[in-house]
Amino acid sequence: MAKKIGKRIKCVSTKIKRVIDNLESIKRLENLSGTNCFIIVYIYNSKTDVYQKDIEKEFGITRSTASNIISLMEKKNIIIREKVDNDARLKKLVLTDLAKELAKDVINDLNQFEKQLTNNISEEELDIFFKVLDCMENNLEKGMIK
Repeated sequence: MAKKIGKRIKCVSTKIKRVIDNLESIKRLENLSGTNCFIIVYIYNSKTDVYQKDIEKEFGITRSTASNIISLMEKKNIIIREKVDNDARLKKLVLTDLAKELAKDVINDLNQFEKQLTNNISEEELDIFFKVLDCMENNLEKGMIK
C-alpha cells in the first residue's frame, strides 16, 4: 500500500499538539494553547516590533485566524495591542508582564520537547527532512495541491 504523506503529517501534528498543550509551563495558565505559546516565544524573541501581519506570515495563517487568536490572547491577558505613533491604523503586539514571566519557562519546555522530538535523528537527516518540508510547503503555496 502506498504511503500517505498528508495523513502521516496530520497524525504527527496531532501528537505534537497534544504534547505541547500539556507542557507544564502551558498548563500553568488556564486556557493557554500551544499556539499561544509559540506566539509568545516569537514576540519575546523578536528584535523588532511585532504586528498581526508578522504573526500571519510566521505561522502561515490567514488574517481572520490571526485576528481571532490575538483577540483571545488579549482576553487571556497575554498580549496588548499598542498604538504606533507614526500610523494610527497599526497596532503592535506587546507581551504583558504575565506573558514575559511565562516566556522563559515556555522556551525551556519547548527546547526540551525539541530534543525529545529529534532524539536519534542525525543532523544530516534533519537537513533532508527540512528540505522536504520546504518543498511540500512551496508546492502548497504554488497552488499545486487543492
